[in-house]
Amino acid sequence: MDRHESHTISNIFPKVTRRDLLAAIGVGAAAASLGGCASDDLQQPVADRIRLPDGALPPVPASSAAPMDTGYSPPTSYVMKQPYRRPVQPAAARGPMGIIPRSAWTSAGPALPTIMPMDGVHLITFHHSGDPQPFLEDSVEGTARYLDAIRRWQVGQGFQDIAYHFANDRMGRIWQLRELKYRGEHVRDGFAWPRWLDTYVQKENSPTQPVKGRFIWNAHNIGIVTLGNFMIQEPTEYQKRRIVEFGRLVRNLYQIPIYHCYTHQELVATLCPGAHYQPYMEYIRRNGIL
Repeated sequence: MDRHESHTISNIFPKVTRRDLLAAIGVGAAAASLGGCASDDLQQPVADRIRLPDGALPPVPASSAAPMDTGYSPPTSYVMKQPYRRPVQPAAARGPMGIIPRSAWTSAGPALPTIMPMDGVHLITFHHSGDPQPFLEDSVEGTARYLDAIRRWQVGQGFQDIAYHFANDRMGRIWQLRELKYRGEHVRDGFAWPRWLDTYVQKENSPTQPVKGRFIWNAHNIGIVTLGNFMIQEPTEYQKRRIVEFGRLVRNLYQIPIYHCYTHQELVATLCPGAHYQPYMEYIRRNGIL
């Protein structure tokens, strides 16, 4: 691994070394990924090597303890004030594990005076983008344009940057969004115990403590968004495989226990990640696939 690759790893996964990466994903798979990541075609889907469950489990309704948590996705009427201009593509378009770096889709930075540091990782939350209409964009260019629309919309709503840390597009490509050195804004305050902790009796291991009756879930929390509205469409097979592959990678890199891998609706009252995604997450956790 050359100096550029080492820099890219530390840039995407702070405080993670090459040894950590090899230990997390296995020497053979890691070597193949690290060796070929710079030249792989961005359109190439992920490998078909993980067996997926057949059928689906009944959807679990979202909590009704608080108003629905909405407004993460731009409305249908949203129009960017300035047309999107994709940055000049860097020489190495993909980093370790085929992750498309932030520099490939935006040159804008976060609101540095007010954005909070991540200060360590202890949990992961999985989301859908929850678009008003089914999201059907497969191209790299179109996805880059859409990610910047999300960023601009959320910044306009008072966010310090795009809310999530990584995106999983319809072809199973992983995009770096907010840098992991910064705390995300993908889970707003909750006013009740999360259902995942209730189910598995893990209240004593809650990653964050309540503050005046609120549970502050963005601290130490990696946000991974899969693009689409999975109340009205299905995740693609590429996306489902990547949820497992990338989720497993991140979980192993940061030694995150399975009971600290949540979906959005398990922490606060929302339908996210949707009736066609939530059962899949429950299956892969319960069966040790994630």
